[in-house]
Amino acid sequence: MKRTFKYALSAFLTAALVMPAFASQDNFPDVPENHWAFEALARLKKDGLLVGYPDGLFRGNRPASRYELAVAIHACYTNLKSVTDGLDSQIKTLSDKLNGVATTADVQNLRDALTALQNDVNGMKSYGEDIAQLKKLADAFQKELQSLGVDVEALKKDLGDLADRVTKLEKRKPVVNISGDVNILMLAGNSRDGSVGLDKDAHFNGVDLNGNASGMTTDLVTIEEGAFTFSGTNDTGPKWKGTVVIGNMLGTFGGQNQFNFGATNGGYIQGNGDVYIQDLSVKFDSSVAGLNFDAEAGRVGYKISPYILQRIDSTSYFSNSRWDDGLYRFDGGILGFKIGGAKLDVFAGNNSKVNSVNGLALNPLQSGPLNGAFGGYPIMTFDRTLGANLNVPITSSGNLNLAYLWLDSLNDIPVDGTGANRLAIYGGDLKFTFSKLTLSGGYSKSDLKENETIVNNIDNAAWHVEGRLDSHKWGINGGYREVEANYLAPGDWGRLGIERNPTNIKGFNAGMHFDLSHTLTLKAGGEWDTGKNSNFGGTTGFDTGTNINSWHADLTWQMNRNLSLFLGYEDTEFTHLNGAVVTNTPGSTSASYKWATFGMGYRLSDSAKFTVQYQASDVTNDYQVIQGGGGRFKGGLLSTQLSVKF
Repeated sequence: MKRTFKYALSAFLTAALVMPAFASQDNFPDVPENHWAFEALARLKKDGLLVGYPDGLFRGNRPASRYELAVAIHACYTNLKSVTDGLDSQIKTLSDKLNGVATTADVQNLRDALTALQNDVNGMKSYGEDIAQLKKLADAFQKELQSLGVDVEALKKDLGDLADRVTKLEKRKPVVNISGDVNILMLAGNSRDGSVGLDKDAHFNGVDLNGNASGMTTDLVTIEEGAFTFSGTNDTGPKWKGTVVIGNMLGTFGGQNQFNFGATNGGYIQGNGDVYIQDLSVKFDSSVAGLNFDAEAGRVGYKISPYILQRIDSTSYFSNSRWDDGLYRFDGGILGFKIGGAKLDVFAGNNSKVNSVNGLALNPLQSGPLNGAFGGYPIMTFDRTLGANLNVPITSSGNLNLAYLWLDSLNDIPVDGTGANRLAIYGGDLKFTFSKLTLSGGYSKSDLKENETIVNNIDNAAWHVEGRLDSHKWGINGGYREVEANYLAPGDWGRLGIERNPTNIKGFNAGMHFDLSHTLTLKAGGEWDTGKNSNFGGTTGFDTGTNINSWHADLTWQMNRNLSLFLGYEDTEFTHLNGAVVTNTPGSTSASYKWATFGMGYRLSDSAKFTVQYQASDVTNDYQVIQGGGGRFKGGLLSTQLSVKF
């Protein structure tokens, strides 16, 4: 083995064994700050594992001698032994204290100490493999270590003991694991040229409570939310977890799937503080009649695909996995059966009772175009869900997903002169992946019912095909889709302007991404649609003469490990709309949405991030009015988000 390779291996091993720390400026003078190993070398020097040469230089391009490597191995071993000895001492001290605990303060002190100890143990998860590598190096450099006065046999025995002790330490864990995040979001809108702005979520920006144009000091809200997830740490038996959320995020946005489309005045109004249970469930594995299955019961979440069942993220200006995961939560259960390589999920539950302490719905199960700009079916909200989802592998490259949903509503909605209280949705998706090429497509239908009688099963289908080619530094994709006017599903198949889940459309789409450099990435895409059917122009706003052209471009610059800058632009144009549904300027048949965004993201630490962005809007839309005014919206929205995970 070449000396340079052994040197690199030793440096990597030593870096893995030391505890994480921020890079120090007190580094070797001949190591530039932009060098890939700068932070690792700074940590090694700070912990005394690398000392450099007598002149203070590191001389990284010079091959290391075997004696120099032996010194590094011994220093690494000494450092590791001190860590494990310290943990053993802490465990003994805590055990002694447990025998004499008497007061609440003592209990709290013990909890704090146990938390700190657990963090130390968690930091040692990868030590087992590192110790094994260190033992191999001790064998390889036995002669050099002996010349330094090191008892190699004792060192190897100690390393074996260390491996056993680390294994035992890894098994010491609390009964309950606690994690979560805290988020602080600020939104401030402004008007421009006497007009209020309109953002992508159809909220007005720069408007006071009376609907008048205003500045950021008037139209400003601060929103806070903290989530605490508790989960069992048992390796065998049923697994349980639960997430409790506290804050005013839900009150501000009115539920995780509700929108402000068509509002007559007001922008973001800060909601009241609230508490809700995001999820709380128990999951276990078992078998019935020789069938492998798993079961989860409680408040659970589920999704299938964008065109069948997937929750919409109700805000484009807040990034969080709880809000962005696409899962619908319901109180019920999920049974998953494994049949060969296939998986069948059967799920059922109640959606109407998934509320906060203040009575707000977490994620109302809704179908229909979520708009207010161009009309459409009334939105249906369902109370109960029953569904089945079958996933079948096709060869080693393909996958078929089939689904059937039954959705019930306690209240009728008027449709075509009658009522409707049920919706059946059925269909599937097919996907094949061949190296860098992915081909996919899907077809689904929705039958609107009044009890068991079908109210509408005409023009009620959606289908789509896509292709994607990805390379190392670039990728392209393209597709075609048709969504008929009567297709209703609680999915998330896209946004055109401010309209979510548009129907009565057909057209092509394309996109690309390209790494201009290792720090600069460009993404762009577009969609070109027409109205599919003229019979529904009075409700959807689209007929066969309607044209919809939408495109967007985003540029991201990763300046360094912590700081990134981004720019974005989006433009959607509607022409030859059906004038029958115009509410403000009869005869107008066009609408235009333009948004320009710029901002930055800063990584404060491994668990904390801060982002700030400003989005300017320029919208012409005579279909959406405010306080009886015109359909021109010019303004902007400043948003900041601080996220801390624990």
